[in-house]
Amino acid sequence: MTELQTTPELRFVRVSKAFAGVQALTNVDLTVHGGEVHALLGENGAGKSTLMKILFGVFRHDGGDIEIGGVGGVTAADPRDALARGIGLVAQEPAVVPQLDVAQNIFLGRRPALSFADRKAQRAAARLLLDPLAPSLSETAVVGDLGMADRQIVEIARALARGGRILAFDEPTSSLTPAERDGLFAIIRGLKRAGKAIIYISHRMAEIREISDRVTVLRDGRVVASGETADFTDSQLNNLIAGRTLALEMSRGRAETAKAGREEALRVEGLTNDRLNGVDLSLFRGEIFGLAGLVGSGRTELVRCIFGADPRRAGGVFVAGKLVDIASPRDAMAAGIALIPEDRRGQSLVPVMTVEQNFALASAGGFSSRGIISGKARRREIERYIAELGIRPPNPKALVRDLSGGNQQKVVIARWLATGATVFLFDEPTRGIDVGAKSEIHDLLRRLAARGAAVLVISSELPELLALADRIGVMRDGRLAHDIADLTGLTEERLMRLASGELAS
Repeated sequence: MTELQTTPELRFVRVSKAFAGVQALTNVDLTVHGGEVHALLGENGAGKSTLMKILFGVFRHDGGDIEIGGVGGVTAADPRDALARGIGLVAQEPAVVPQLDVAQNIFLGRRPALSFADRKAQRAAARLLLDPLAPSLSETAVVGDLGMADRQIVEIARALARGGRILAFDEPTSSLTPAERDGLFAIIRGLKRAGKAIIYISHRMAEIREISDRVTVLRDGRVVASGETADFTDSQLNNLIAGRTLALEMSRGRAETAKAGREEALRVEGLTNDRLNGVDLSLFRGEIFGLAGLVGSGRTELVRCIFGADPRRAGGVFVAGKLVDIASPRDAMAAGIALIPEDRRGQSLVPVMTVEQNFALASAGGFSSRGIISGKARRREIERYIAELGIRPPNPKALVRDLSGGNQQKVVIARWLATGATVFLFDEPTRGIDVGAKSEIHDLLRRLAARGAAVLVISSELPELLALADRIGVMRDGRLAHDIADLTGLTEERLMRLASGELAS
């Protein structure tokens, strides 16, 4: 670990915050030194984002103190003020203006560069910031044309342009490929060597272990543990985060999945489009089928094609042994197929609508008679699923945008359960979800299979597939390269080598 500066770069001292009488943070202490990566862990709703928004000037704290560089009484008036103080936040979805170029985004909020000389100076200044971060990223590139990793680099450069003493990363790898993640980690390590104070928020324990020096765990708005990362095992951290022992819950898998024989629920034959090359696949009732593969292997394209969201050029889809014509998602829904995509906020939910309204999006017809929707019937149904799935808060009128990621995912699952679907296609169902909620989602998937549904799960987290699946398929180059029925002795390493093509079988 890098030798720490004597004076902490950042200190939260007994910081508290309440919203409408609900205590979000209570006497939180957090110390971050220059030259370290400090991981901030906790379930969704534990207070991590609230703490960062206080730091970044989005919220004002009700009590306690914030010190920067040993000077107390610091309160950023707004995000612009926070940036001026050298505080930067790199979020899951970078706050960039897609229509502007990289240099304009880096210096966003400053006096606009109107003349040719101003633009030239601005781009030169941006180049100096980008060279140590990403030499190949052009300062003249339009940000809307960039991938997520490059957009994050723009946000980092923006913070560094204003002094960049403190940088907070909130789930920064959730949309990155493994190679992009490694590139981001190289940048973070460079910032650490340069003496920056770095806060790193992630639900991925392997990342915490790899990148952080120290860790603080929040639960219910309070600090429950803090210390050197190396002093905690993964199991200890998971249990501190959730407030309960998760090892047994997370390891329950094939042995507890109820079987309903080998009755075929879904079969695809020769499925082909621009990204798929003759995929053959069968799913059976009562099983969880895990789908592994590298980014670009065709996993997501496969489930989208089955669901009718992407066109197919050739091949057939059979449900319960019968050929069905699926030309659109509406056809798939009518055939009893449900797709829960990776981007639940962008593709499955309407954030400004309530839980009840989102629940009814796929089955409004089931609550109507002669075109008139029965609000009472719909309310009864959603209240039943709220209780059954443990959706929190248990309020049908709550806005979906105010729910944690795990509870948003439960709303999506409840919606599809109400349609009577028998085949469930999950694309990264626990992406961006904390370890406690992940355990609950795993339990839901097992319960679906136990009821006789066929469940397909795409996951980039190989331990998740090994814990959940009865059978695992491996996609490569748009084909189902492997269909592994006997998982005895199957390891993460072997799965990765199969996915990369290093192993033939």
